[in-house]
Amino acid sequence: MKVISLSEAKANLSHYGRTCHDEPIIVTVNGVPSFQLVPLSEEDDLIDSLLEHNPKFRQTLKRRLKEKSVPIKEARKRI
Repeated sequence: MKVISLSEAKANLSHYGRTCHDEPIIVTVNGVPSFQLVPLSEEDDLIDSLLEHNPKFRQTLKRRLKEKSVPIKEARKRI
């Protein structure tokens, strides 16, 4: 595991972007661990990940999940 400062991470991002595939990279802000650089794997779905962390999408999804569902036959009639 490697622990680096934010300024070090910013100055050498491509290096640490490659290194995080081999070992965890913890980034500190003002000496306090703040986040970890994590590589994406082939199984990761980038679109799902982006949507999952999008506050507007989560609010819309929560609102839509509260709505009454429509049976498939009714949906076909409406189309």
